[in-house]
Amino acid sequence: MSIFDTLKFGGIESGNVQSVDEMTLVPILGDERGEVAKPSSLSFKQTTSYGTMVFENNDTKEAIIPSNMMVRGRGAQDHAMAGSGVVLQKQSRSFDNACCIEESQGGFLSGAEETDVLPITLRKALLNQSIRSRNSYQKLWGKIRGWLEGLNLRSRHGGHLRYFYDEPDVKKALEDFAAEFEPVDNQIGAIIMFSGVPVGIEIMPSNEHWEEYWKLLVRGCYGAEMIRLKMLGKLKPSTLIMPEIPKDADPSQVKQILESFTQHLRDDVLPLMENIEVKTQDVVGRDGSLQTNMLQTTSGGGGDLILQGNQPVYLSLVL
Repeated sequence: MSIFDTLKFGGIESGNVQSVDEMTLVPILGDERGEVAKPSSLSFKQTTSYGTMVFENNDTKEAIIPSNMMVRGRGAQDHAMAGSGVVLQKQSRSFDNACCIEESQGGFLSGAEETDVLPITLRKALLNQSIRSRNSYQKLWGKIRGWLEGLNLRSRHGGHLRYFYDEPDVKKALEDFAAEFEPVDNQIGAIIMFSGVPVGIEIMPSNEHWEEYWKLLVRGCYGAEMIRLKMLGKLKPSTLIMPEIPKDADPSQVKQILESFTQHLRDDVLPLMENIEVKTQDVVGRDGSLQTNMLQTTSGGGGDLILQGNQPVYLSLVL
């Protein structure tokens, strides 16, 4: 039984694979799930204190804040959510367990100049419920220092996550990397792999949600983690090499090549998903019709599962 069966994600299928360097993305296709606010209705408003993030929902349905979303702005303390979040219809909500992600920067945010999602390693640091729920704005600083250790960055003092994202070569590499991937029709999520090994599963309530958030995940979360590992020499060469597409190939040939590669993944790689087991499932909160559960896997990963009427509508799992 796959993890999708375990979590009751029915009615989904995989699309043609997208692969760049050591990262492979398998699109997850499916219909809209549940009754959730449009992503355009949700906005980050401000930080009212260190460790408090305020979001506003202008929709008549509950809104989902993707897991570990981070916001950055000049001259103020950057912040990240400790997990996912739900904002009820036509309301604002403060999250007091958020993380400051610059070790020595003052100032409160008013809106966000940049938005991303925390890298995998830092997301895993927040899978302990007692740490996640704790109102301690500096709780991620030690992990950020460790995450930056060994990188040859121009700015090297302290646990400022911005140092990585603002490094000129890194910033260009992240943007170029993200541009290599693009959403496809009916895509609601993806399985993400490094060097042929699954490292994350992301499923959104709808194609509209995926189109809104995919770049934050590919660039800020998975792309940032992959580039960091490459900078440290810790990323193995990929075992999944996209076949070369001849320059003179017609559309039918291209389609056949991609479908053949995707079938190889389905037969030889995706069975790895059968080995992912959810170890625990803690209820984090119930907001309106939505229930947020925190998952942990036997391999040390985990993330958030949001249900509506006992049916899954959102999943963000790092492996």
